[in-house]
Amino acid sequence: MMMVKSGPKTVILLMSFIILSVALFGCETPTTSVSEPVASSQTPIDSTVARGLSIYNTQCKVCHGTNGSGGNGPRLIGKTPSASFIQANMPRNKPNSLSSDQVSDLVAYITSLK
Repeated sequence: MMMVKSGPKTVILLMSFIILSVALFGCETPTTSVSEPVASSQTPIDSTVARGLSIYNTQCKVCHGTNGSGGNGPRLIGKTPSASFIQANMPRNKPNSLSSDQVSDLVAYITSLK
């Protein structure tokens, strides 16, 4: 084992390292956070849009594709859907199965697609 003598230069170097580390990295305890759902534009979204996304993923995605990109159903990106049309006709295999609140959330999500 090699022994290193501690002198004033070593102490100054060590203190400089500690001060620099605190300045660069702060002295807060790291925390883990859960990120909010994001729309296709990668911006945080409100709870109405988040609920719409959840409904979209279970009821609409199979026909309209991921994030409204289209598929068996038309592309929804950039569209402003009609709530009454969705209520009466969607999902195609279960028309009139969505509540008014679910339709409102879906409209908010679809409108957020860019």
